[in-house]
Amino acid sequence: MTEKQKWLSRKYLLYRMFSSMWFFSTVWLYFYRLYITDQQIGLLDGMAFAIGLLAEIPSGALADKFGRDKMVRLGQILLACGILIQVLGSSFTPFFVGQVVMMIGFGFISGADDALFFENLKFKRESTSWRKLVTRGQQFALTATLIATVVGGWLHTINPRIPWVLTSLAFIVATFIIWPVKDTRPKNVRGKFAEEIKSYVQDIKIGFSQFHLPQIKPYVPIILAVQGLFYVAGYGLLRIILLDRFTFSPFWGAVAVAICGVVTVWILSVLHKQADTLSEKRILMLVSLSAATALLLSIADIGLWGFVVILTLYTGEYVLQPFMSEVLNKHAPERYRATVLSVGSFLRMLPYVVLAPIIGYLSTNGRLQYFLLAWALLIYGAALLYVLSKRHDTKIEIESSLENST
Repeated sequence: MTEKQKWLSRKYLLYRMFSSMWFFSTVWLYFYRLYITDQQIGLLDGMAFAIGLLAEIPSGALADKFGRDKMVRLGQILLACGILIQVLGSSFTPFFVGQVVMMIGFGFISGADDALFFENLKFKRESTSWRKLVTRGQQFALTATLIATVVGGWLHTINPRIPWVLTSLAFIVATFIIWPVKDTRPKNVRGKFAEEIKSYVQDIKIGFSQFHLPQIKPYVPIILAVQGLFYVAGYGLLRIILLDRFTFSPFWGAVAVAICGVVTVWILSVLHKQADTLSEKRILMLVSLSAATALLLSIADIGLWGFVVILTLYTGEYVLQPFMSEVLNKHAPERYRATVLSVGSFLRMLPYVVLAPIIGYLSTNGRLQYFLLAWALLIYGAALLYVLSKRHDTKIEIESSLENST
């Protein structure tokens, strides 16, 4: 590894650490509940995430054209501002405005930051160096998250607004960390402003079209059903509602999530050591089937044993991420890499736009089990589609190999 790659790797790890300090991650619902109902929260989240999705795909195209570094910086600033708008509010309107600003910022960052580091590091495509770095980054991120989670849960008992302020400050620090990392592509590759506006819509179409490629298409059901669930749990209502369902208090819920983080850091360290030998197919199937089974288990009245469900959903997200990042980065054309990654993030976030109001409504009316059962069955179906697609691709490869040999 060169000196520049070492420097960039350190930057990447620090960036992942500070951009993962969500101090309000397990207490934000309780803060909202001081002023609005679960049904209103679901409606708020659904609308805000829908607007964020509108910024998700264009952000990748704009990052590919105008500079990934600029989009990441702007996104981090918007994230910090969106959080501050919410913490200063006490009603539906400021929560909604702040959530929208935050989601637009998240959309600007999504895909562009990974693409920025990936292009600067210039790892060999056939190596597992990027997967290893992402896995190590997940460890740094999780360590920061679990500390922030416990601290935030404790600070919530003192003043519910403090965790929000600290999270905003963490994103400001992340902005300064990534600021020196520049977009290394020649400006003529990015083009002139007038040309970029003309090709803007075309770039978005191309980003979506990449997901019809044989090497990417099998992963679409997994992105929608499995990563979509993890997004609903990690960034949406589900995890906190489940903690409530399993009788955890805000503080002990934060402790439970922090313990999940410790376990996940250990699992990721094992994955990092075994990166060269792990089977992508086995990992994807293990994570998918475990997540679906956890949803079915949560239907039962299991009390504090629900920690197993929270742990399964928590670890599954971080175990799956390096493999999905590797798939999209390796198979996406260089020019449209950020666009493709943004489309991947779009597909991952898409289910929550519909599910947020539904989950909020079902939670308010004591019928959450309908969602848990339906989504578990959907994940089983996605896993089956993935296996069938991979078998079909393997069969074609074998037939092609036999034809070439004869």
